[in-house]
Amino acid sequence: MSRMRDSARRARTWTRRLPVLLASAVLGLAALPAGAKDPAPTLQPYKARYQVSYRGLSGGQIESSMARGPVAGQWLYETRAFPTMLARVVVSPQARERGVMQISSDGVRPLSFDFNDGNAESAKDVRLKFDWAAGRVLGEAQGVPFDLAVERGTQDTASVQAAMLIDLLAGRAPEGFPIVTGSKLRFYRYWQEGRATVMTPFGQFDTVVWASQRDGSTRVTKVWHAPALGYVPVQAVQYRKGQAETQMKLVALER
Repeated sequence: MSRMRDSARRARTWTRRLPVLLASAVLGLAALPAGAKDPAPTLQPYKARYQVSYRGLSGGQIESSMARGPVAGQWLYETRAFPTMLARVVVSPQARERGVMQISSDGVRPLSFDFNDGNAESAKDVRLKFDWAAGRVLGEAQGVPFDLAVERGTQDTASVQAAMLIDLLAGRAPEGFPIVTGSKLRFYRYWQEGRATVMTPFGQFDTVVWASQRDGSTRVTKVWHAPALGYVPVQAVQYRKGQAETQMKLVALER
């Protein structure tokens, strides 16, 4: 039972950290030639599902979607959880994550971000609102308000997905991103680890493998991107002190 509860707790953590750990949220992009300056027109709405497991024990599924916003160049990213019956002890099926971003030839700029754990209490909720004219992000995390200075290129855990894939599709190799997670601004380093063939419930794919790690963390996340799907991630694994813990595999993709 303790292992089950630990798995459910990890599923909840995975849900909250999904965009960073996944390193992309399946934007369903078409490939761009190297040097392309305006990636925004290639974005296509999508809906994808991943099965999640912790040390081999199922935690349910996570669904991600990207949709156009009401303003030109604006995109909405959403994530929701479909936990197993056991995981529902600590992971609400009402949990939601939503990010709004602006994508243009100048890059990806987050506008707002909301995480709601689905419970009546808001102790674990996170809300961000970016004020780029002032170079600040105002927010509230775990009931505590905060105000941080941010520089150009800073992302939140939703918008970094677009920033990562746009770099890959444009033929650039991202080295890292400053990302607002919770009430803190942290730097995540990215590096490539070669190519691999991956089998998923959605099929077999040739992939390029990218890894990321937060400064000072013992966790490393590896993501298998499928060029045939526009670099949509088909698998992601989080390692802690070299040991694989949480895994995600693509089970469905709609465009």
